Amino acid sequence: MNDRTLESASPDEETLGLLRLILEGQAYRQLMLCNIRGHGVRFLPGIEEKLLLVDALDTSLRQFRELRRLYEQRGFGDVISAVRGKMERIPYPASRMELAVCLFVCERVQHLALETYVDCADRDFAAIARTRLEANRLLETPEDPAFLDFCADATHRPQAKQFLNRWLGVALLALGRPGSERDLRAVELGLRARSMGDVAEDFRAGLQPFVERCGLTMPEPEAIGVPPFDADERPGAEA
Repeated sequence: MNDRTLESASPDEETLGLLRLILEGQAYRQLMLCNIRGHGVRFLPGIEEKLLLVDALDTSLRQFRELRRLYEQRGFGDVISAVRGKMERIPYPASRMELAVCLFVCERVQHLALETYVDCADRDFAAIARTRLEANRLLETPEDPAFLDFCADATHRPQAKQFLNRWLGVALLALGRPGSERDLRAVELGLRARSMGDVAEDFRAGLQPFVERCGLTMPEPEAIGVPPFDADERPGAEA
């Protein structure tokens, strides 16, 4: 467990600045999933499928409310206002097949990011991360058999690859600036356990078996537009 907590001393300006960016990054990823779930209900044909998605949306929204409260308590203002401009740049799935890939990819990047905060020096945020992880285990989006069947037809794979590449790009950009000075400094200050660079590597490695089962190939980050984004332009830029 991390024995450095923000409650044990007055955090300096650097620590508070990094914490603000981290909370905004988490809010961005979580609100993105909330919006996508709400949008995606229309694509699910069965009532039970819709109910499962709505249950996941309800849980995520309630926990987002806790994150918003924490952001306000730390004196940072309204987190929705802070990330609203970035949210407008997120695409939305246009079909059931794209929704399946989107949720599968974005849930996993969210889970891996949350794991780095369970011992965060901000105890309240650490508690939110642990609660959200437990919910993720219950609500985790499995591989959609319908999408695997879709990919079994080689004529569908070019479109499936477009879906995969689009949402891999969104997910990787949502991690902010892996390997940056701020990323490494956040680890040094006990705000997270690992760098986002390590998270990005684990994310890609963990998706590889799914990608192979679909008969697809994992694109290099450069091929899906990740590196060209400047720090201030990344849609979810985080410390």
